[in-house]
Parts: sequence; C-alpha cells; structure tokens
Amino acid sequence: MTNAPSGAGDRYYVYRPTLDLIGTSEGTDKGRGYNETLGYGAYTGGPINLVGMTLDQIDKLQTKMLQHPKNRLRSSAVGRYQIIRTTLRAIREQLGLTGSELYDAEMQDRLGCYLLGQRGIDKWLAGRLSLDTLIRNLAMEWASIPKPDGKGHYAGQGTGVSVSQVKAALAEVGRRHMQGQPKQMVEVKVPVEVEKPVVPEAVEKQVKSKTNLWGWLTTIFGSGGVGLAGLLGADWQTILAIGGLSLGGLVVVILLRRQIIAAVQDIRGAVEG
Repeated sequence: MTNAPSGAGDRYYVYRPTLDLIGTSEGTDKGRGYNETLGYGAYTGGPINLVGMTLDQIDKLQTKMLQHPKNRLRSSAVGRYQIIRTTLRAIREQLGLTGSELYDAEMQDRLGCYLLGQRGIDKWLAGRLSLDTLIRNLAMEWASIPKPDGKGHYAGQGTGVSVSQVKAALAEVGRRHMQGQPKQMVEVKVPVEVEKPVVPEAVEKQVKSKTNLWGWLTTIFGSGGVGLAGLLGADWQTILAIGGLSLGGLVVVILLRRQIIAAVQDIRGAVEG
C-alpha cells in the first residue's frame, strides 16, 4: 500500500479525513492503495504500477478493463479512490489536463478532492448544505459510502463503512477547516478623554499684565483722578478741569484698546508657535 501524506506538508490536509475514509470504504487501503484496481488486479492481469502511468495510459488501461469478459460489473475503477473512466475523462476536460500528467498519489488526491467539491463538501463547510445532503451526494459518487439511513445508494452493492464513521470523518474535516480560518476580532471601544485647551503660563502672564494695565489706566483717568483732587481741597473749577482731562485720557485709552488686544494676540502666537 502507498501511504498517504499527512500533516503540515499535505496540500489536502483539510480533506484528508474524507480521503482516508474513501480509501477504507473502497477497500483500496487494505490492498495497494494508489496502485489498486478493481477486483485487486482481476481485470488487469495482475498488479499494475498506476502511479507511474500517464492519464492517457490509464485511459487505455480502463478501456481494456471494460473489455474484459469476466468484468460483469462493467466498471473501470482504478486508484485509491476508484475513479472510473467516464468520470476521469470528464475531470480531465474540466481541469484542462493534457493526458501527459502522471496518475500519481498527488494527482489522485487532487482528483479525489475535486470530486468531493463537486459533491458539495465546500458548500457544507460554508454552511450552505446540510450534512445529510452531503452524505447522500457522497454515496452517489462512491457506492461504498452509505446514505444517512445506512443503506447504499446502488442496489446490489454493499457499503464499506458505517454512517457514524462518515460523520466522524466529516466532523474532523470541519474542525480542520475552522482551525485554518482567521479568528474573529472583537473590537473593544475605550472612551478617550478629550483634553481641554490649556493656555501656556507665559501667555497667561502677558495677558494679565496687559489686562492690569488696562484697569490701571481706566482707574487713573477716571474717578481716581477726581477723587485725588477732592482730597487735596481743590476748588470746583480745578476739579472740573481735572475731570475733563480724565475724560480725555479715558477716550485715548479706549481708542488704544484695539492695539492692546492685538499686542496680546501677538504675544500668544509667539509663545504657542
């Protein structure tokens, strides 16, 4: 028997449990595996090295098998997955195979997986096909696989495995499929505190100094000047004159207010920039 690859180097690792199931149910794994033919060489004149033959050579061999007078099953099944001539010809056309390719273990695994796909295993993995429907489809492709009720699809041909074995193999396929899928990322939203704008200390000092200047000027030129004159005992004409000067000074300060604000903005821009 030719051993099937397994593990990290196996291109068909996900589907391998089902491929192995077919090797068991068809009885090829207890014989020569990838080199086995229908009836264990009964219609080929003995053992044949299938893995060393091209697809064109396999086609000729299958034609001879069908012509064998004792082949009452009228079958041309060859290889680990017992693929018949009609099926193999159809796959060659669909995959664009030239016929010069070897019918080796790699090719047989590829063809076996192609048939699994045709029967809906990928739809089942995607949740678009029920398990029972998939098992019925597989039973139509391989007579040795039972339907969900345990019976074979074709009358007169027994099954090589139980329904529980089929389900166990498919469960492993599903597990391996999920193992290779990216894990779903859960986004956790963390509230981010928005920082309040803070006026630099240097700007604050400059603004305060300009603001204090504004208050000092309005005080001096306002009631402060008139009050000082009253305390000094000036007559009403002097007080009136000082009041007029204060009013004039206050007007000047008001006119200069815009320039003071612009100066404060310049200071802020210089410190922040």
